[in-house]
Amino acid sequence: MPRKHRPAAHPQTSIIHPYPPSSAPIERLPLELKLRVVSYLSTSDAHTLASVSKSLQDAAESVIWSKVDMSLPENWDKQVLLWEDTMPDWWGQHSLTPEIEDIVVGFKSTMDMEGGSIGWSRGDDSDICWNVRNLKFMTRIKQVSTALTSHPSRGNWVTELRLELPQIRQDRLNDKKMKIDALKEIVKVIRGNLRMVRLGSPEINLRDEYYKTRYLDSAFFLNYIGLTGLNLGKLRTLELVLEGSISFQAQMKKIVNVIGTSTITKLVLNPSWSMSTWVPDPNDNPIPKIPSLKSLHLNHLHPRSLETACGLIRSADNLEELKVSFTDDGESAWDVFPLADANRAIKTFREHETLRRIEWYGGLQARWWFEKLVQSGFDNVEVLVQNQAIECESETFIENILIPPFPSLRSILIPCRSPKWYRHLSPPDWAKAPPPRNSISPHVISHLQEAPNLLAVQFSCLSSLSIDEVLDSSQWCDKRVNGVLIRSYLNETTGEQFYHLRRLELLVVQPKLYDSTYEDRYDGMKECKGEEVDHRWVDHTSFKNATVPPPILKKVYKTLGEKLDWTTPGRGMLLPESAWEVLRSWRVKLPDKGIEGRKIVTRRMARDLQ
Repeated sequence: MPRKHRPAAHPQTSIIHPYPPSSAPIERLPLELKLRVVSYLSTSDAHTLASVSKSLQDAAESVIWSKVDMSLPENWDKQVLLWEDTMPDWWGQHSLTPEIEDIVVGFKSTMDMEGGSIGWSRGDDSDICWNVRNLKFMTRIKQVSTALTSHPSRGNWVTELRLELPQIRQDRLNDKKMKIDALKEIVKVIRGNLRMVRLGSPEINLRDEYYKTRYLDSAFFLNYIGLTGLNLGKLRTLELVLEGSISFQAQMKKIVNVIGTSTITKLVLNPSWSMSTWVPDPNDNPIPKIPSLKSLHLNHLHPRSLETACGLIRSADNLEELKVSFTDDGESAWDVFPLADANRAIKTFREHETLRRIEWYGGLQARWWFEKLVQSGFDNVEVLVQNQAIECESETFIENILIPPFPSLRSILIPCRSPKWYRHLSPPDWAKAPPPRNSISPHVISHLQEAPNLLAVQFSCLSSLSIDEVLDSSQWCDKRVNGVLIRSYLNETTGEQFYHLRRLELLVVQPKLYDSTYEDRYDGMKECKGEEVDHRWVDHTSFKNATVPPPILKKVYKTLGEKLDWTTPGRGMLLPESAWEVLRSWRVKLPDKGIEGRKIVTRRMARDLQ
């Protein structure tokens, strides 16, 4: 019987790449364009491309490993409060919400994974919440250590390190020795290229139970894990949590000795400020000089601690930027606010020669005391960021803000963020922009005379946009910024002054834009160009306490050879004599008005002017 003929097996087709991996066209593209190409690919295609492109792998590694974050989420303290609201008998007495139940389950899974257990004991070192916090931190250490061990080259990409400050006693470090040693090895690999180190979570208020747990202080922990000045040659930014139970001078002295002062340009302090221990201690040595420091941020500062903080400001001879946010502990906390002229620390603060920018945040009392503080000094400050009681876009008048008598001040930035404002789902009547008030209040004129270089005021209306940048007026509409441009003209012979302010009003009010929890996206509104936004420029003028009418204003600028719609501010500008004659001949026909008191443009006024 003849054997059946078997068809020959079809030869398997081999995949032939048109280009070797090293000479493929994508390898010759710039890094930015290469990453953009990948962003348009599906996950599987991107994975395939990354598997054969060495340069793409390196690019992804550099982005992914530029920051190593081993800190806990900023809402950890809120989770702690939710947990404690259910204690001690939450299984039997409380019907748990899904959110709290998720927290409980998450805590239990973490404890089980680490070999721990959940219990009710409230004795020494038995706080469940902080035990879980430490366990999560140790777990993250193991994960990062494993990733760096498998690919040691990743350590070369790390420029930013964020660590949690373990809530354990110094004498119990040996109990965690294996895991702390793993952290030391991580630091040893990455510290050479670090440019930013953050220790502790800035928004988490640490519990003041020093007598029970003796938390690690920042200087000790940095030295223990090997983050010292000898190994941090590229470090520029340092962010720390300070203890409220140790004197400020003592902590800063230890930190400066550990980290050094030759490279740090930005220092951020997030302390658990206490009400009693931050008063200056005359027995402590002064804080060592930090000549490289350019920017200082003090968060959660208690009013009684300002004098102590001034000691740190005094030690930074080249400081250019200061940001202070105060805790709002009621009026009694400000009873000892040190404003006396004889106070050496405050006097040094006011007379700082290199300070160029001040940001001042806090409640009503903080604003009131700042108005008292800035009555003298601060001769070199050019930019001021202050939170005023501006609740909506219709109140963005220069009459409503503080103009301090800083001789070098050029710009004032005001964040307009109110919890009351974004609750309105539709614009109320008073939220519509009022008709132009073309006058300038006399008190504004007097304040502008005390700030002879002030050119502009910016009112940032969107909480999602940064107000850190001083914008050109051509970008105000694009960034949804209301603002005021300032011009003043001076007759050097007679001393006469003519003030002309131009105020930008955004007429379309979108209250939902202020709600950070609103789900719809308003990217279109945020990115729309100025010509697409319903807005107008309003002229405010003053010559000898009288508002200059539009016909006279046109004649003045005609003699100057310039149009009314200028967008370039200026102070102490010159006018031809013919322009002054136009103003005088018009003003002499009007009765003189007495100087009025300060006027605030309120919502009631805005409603009445409709």
